[in-house]
Amino acid sequence: MLVAVPTLSDPFFARTVILLVDSDDSGSSGVVLNRRAPVDLSTLLDGAGLSSPQDTRGAPVWWGGPVQPEAGMVLYLEEEQLPDYEPCVAIAPGLRASWSMELLQDISEGDGPTVYSLFLGRASWTGGQLEGELEEGSWLPVDLDRSLLFAHSGDESWDQALRNVGASPQAIAPGGAARA
Repeated sequence: MLVAVPTLSDPFFARTVILLVDSDDSGSSGVVLNRRAPVDLSTLLDGAGLSSPQDTRGAPVWWGGPVQPEAGMVLYLEEEQLPDYEPCVAIAPGLRASWSMELLQDISEGDGPTVYSLFLGRASWTGGQLEGELEEGSWLPVDLDRSLLFAHSGDESWDQALRNVGASPQAIAPGGAARA
């Protein structure tokens, strides 16, 4: 995971927590966990011509990032009864991400995963770009924190991510280094 340092001024990425979905020599991509999209899940499902169960009314949809904002991704916890949705990426044991329309259909019918979040768009870096931003101190790399994945708490998730690494917005020096 990546946590934006308090001095990161990019309006989209300021105060964000990002889950990296994939990374290799050609680049990296992930989703912003704490930027709510201006649409709820029910509205999005209705707009896609899918039914929307009652429990999706008011459920948040998240802005995953500025790249391909029309494309969706579902982050979810594995469950025994779920089929193998394709395409799918295993991010960590028991944690998957999928772009499957079958998965979205199952969610709309109430047959999908119990714990999930839907993201529109993604954050993306070309080969070496993220490494450069890490060297500049724009991001704090942190271990996967499952408590932040489905928290749905906006800026509170960012505050919590900083506290989890023993920092606070006031304790981060320009350039990303923690003050002693």
